[in-house]
Amino acid sequence: MSTQVLVIEDDTQIRENLAEMLSLHGYEVDTAINGREGISQAMLRPPQLILCDIMMPEVDGYQVLDVIRNNQLTATTPFIFLTAKTETTDLRRGMAQGADDYLTKPFTLDNLLSSINSRLQREALRKAELKAQLDNYRHNLASVSVHESNTALTGILGFSSLLVDQHQHFTGDEIATMAHMIKVCGLRLKRSLDNIQLMDSLRHMEPANPTYLFYTSGTCQITQSMVNSCMEAIALRQDRRIDYRLDIDDAPLDLSAESLTTCLTELLDNACKFSAPDQCVTVQGCVQANQYCLTITNQGQPFPIGRLDQIGAYTQFDRSQYEQQGFGIGLSITQRMLDLNQGSFTIDSPAPGLTVVVIRLPVHTDQA
Repeated sequence: MSTQVLVIEDDTQIRENLAEMLSLHGYEVDTAINGREGISQAMLRPPQLILCDIMMPEVDGYQVLDVIRNNQLTATTPFIFLTAKTETTDLRRGMAQGADDYLTKPFTLDNLLSSINSRLQREALRKAELKAQLDNYRHNLASVSVHESNTALTGILGFSSLLVDQHQHFTGDEIATMAHMIKVCGLRLKRSLDNIQLMDSLRHMEPANPTYLFYTSGTCQITQSMVNSCMEAIALRQDRRIDYRLDIDDAPLDLSAESLTTCLTELLDNACKFSAPDQCVTVQGCVQANQYCLTITNQGQPFPIGRLDQIGAYTQFDRSQYEQQGFGIGLSITQRMLDLNQGSFTIDSPAPGLTVVVIRLPVHTDQA
């Protein structure tokens, strides 16, 4: 299948010569006589590469490029300017707007073909890298989701089968214990499914989204009892006793209670999940310079600090070495939620096995 090239050029002779030369070299060529027509053609039939003159009446090449780069269908289309202008400021302007290359008139056929081939190869490489990332994302999603869902479902089906088939052999306490385990497995599965839905919403969250205000507005009060409630819920869901110590100063925050609870739940869940059974999780919070600083410290499985920039949905670090619950999206959810609310978080490991997470949240100030 031949490569489709759109030539936008108001000079008839140059436009026709370009179309003929490119056609002879196997390209499928569309032409436009001005910038306005070029934009229309690019939207109706997105090309694989655009050659565009700069100096055109009504709509010049810079305006064409601006529209092309701001349209989802053509945002990454290789774009080469054709120009008689050689001033450095003109070149910088085009490159700053997202042009991929410049050809200064008059140019040779070899230079034209070389520039086109170079940009097409770079675009092919970009698409290959994107495909590899998507394939890896799908693999991680399939691997993690099957393991996580099956683990919870195995517990639910196993205990419920025992209760249905052999309930007469169990004491009341044993039945209560199995019912409790079914609840624990159900809570684990529900949280996982809820997080998948939340992550999908946050990934596509833009100001035009109807739910944007829900995640970016509101105020709440952080209190010791709120953090304690989160820890108790985590202990129930993880079905374990958690040793923890809280030192939380109450303060009004500029984010909703739902957003705060989500961030607390994800970070505290990780701290508890990756802490050693005999180690205490500490949570401290206070106002520092118009921000609320919350510090969560745990000892146990270390966080790979050098891979902080690799935090992403369905990414679990060192999964082959450690058994891990969840879908690996807790940190991604927290990061996105904090970004939406002018907050931030850092992770540090000041000593072997010690993980310190610090989140900074905007403090609400009464403007009345």
